[in-house]
Amino acid sequence: MKQKRKIILYHLFFWLGYMLVSTLIEFAGNPGGYFFSIGDFFFTQFPNICTFYLCLLVFSRYLNPLKTFPLMSAVVMVYLISFLIWYVTAYHVRPLIKANGGATPEFHIWKFAVPVLWLYIKYAFFAFGYHYASENIKYQKQLRIIVEEKHQAQYAFLRAQINPHFLNNTLNFFYAKSLPLSSELSNGIMTLSEIMHYSLKQDHESQTEIIEEEVDHIRNVIKINQLRFNHELQILLEVKGSTTNVRVVPLVLITIVENMLKHGDCTDPANPARITLDVVKEQNCITFKTYNIKKKGPKEQSSGIGINNIGNRLAHHYGTNFSLKITDTATDYAVELTHPILTSGKN
Repeated sequence: MKQKRKIILYHLFFWLGYMLVSTLIEFAGNPGGYFFSIGDFFFTQFPNICTFYLCLLVFSRYLNPLKTFPLMSAVVMVYLISFLIWYVTAYHVRPLIKANGGATPEFHIWKFAVPVLWLYIKYAFFAFGYHYASENIKYQKQLRIIVEEKHQAQYAFLRAQINPHFLNNTLNFFYAKSLPLSSELSNGIMTLSEIMHYSLKQDHESQTEIIEEEVDHIRNVIKINQLRFNHELQILLEVKGSTTNVRVVPLVLITIVENMLKHGDCTDPANPARITLDVVKEQNCITFKTYNIKKKGPKEQSSGIGINNIGNRLAHHYGTNFSLKITDTATDYAVELTHPILTSGKN
């Protein structure tokens, strides 16, 4: 809003300066017969200013992207409007004000139309130059933003490459050191290392993964959470059907499971959390379901980015040929994902 006010003020000061310079030029051409008139000062340039902004409006609407027929039609329309404004100013407003110059000549449409056309071309050219400069400035700003974001993305990517590999190597070192001390601790470190190793592999949006590896990743995540909660989690994982040569979009199923672990109460033996993967090759269909009761008490804050990201990634691979159903009640939460079977390594 503040920027728009600045631009309006700049335009106002420009036109005041432009009218002042025009007045000084007119005075210099006839210093003896010139007299200052407020009405003449403002109304002399009023039709030209209207032409400039009408042309600017047309260019901003129909030049980017180019719309040839609407542009040509609008250009003709603006000329007709400019003609009408000049006619009203010259033959109806000018006689009412004290104006420099001789009396207004008798109106002849062609003698009047040609000078107005020249003025129209002149100010339309100014408007085009202003539009072109403004668009170029916007483009340069966007280019700088893109370059800056690219540098930030490259830096973030470099950090993402360095930090996880460093942590993975460190976890392997901790595993070797903890092995003689505690088998549970060493197994937990190895499981965490495998989780990180699997996540690091998924660095291409078009990549798919063998479903057994995704299921192993789910088991590892459950295993590490069992260690965190002293083996109190009640989670039933069931895989139905043949998973041979079946591939899926990586880190989709695990995102649903992690959402369940974060927000669900998975410690009630009477209401265990359930994870079911059903591969039906005859119907070329994979169905993945999770169910859990909700935690009581304060809820963890969640942005919902994970679930939204699932939808975007599935749409990238399957288009509209998938179904993601979420049942969210006051007491429990369920997700059902259905999509076709992928058998190739890359999409």
